[in-house]
Amino acid sequence: MEPTQGLTVHFMDGSKLSFGFPNQAANAAARQIRFEEFLKSNYLLIIADGVLTAFPTANIKAIQLPVDEQAIQEVRLPPHIIRGATLTRGDL
Repeated sequence: MEPTQGLTVHFMDGSKLSFGFPNQAANAAARQIRFEEFLKSNYLLIIADGVLTAFPTANIKAIQLPVDEQAIQEVRLPPHIIRGATLTRGDL
């Protein structure tokens, strides 16, 4: 199956891994549950190429997950999230 979603994990040692995968939830309610469970977990669990890997979140510096506007509207995000930002270089 062709990947339709993806994420990049940036580790504390400066390395990074990217994964492509199919949609993981059928609807907005399922996406909400998965998002909340992810935020509570001490591990990022990924099955890739037949191998289950558990990444301790303590070793992760950042996780980038591209999102579209529809996905953002369907999942309740924490109220302190900054929306509409643009990545800049240097001081503002």
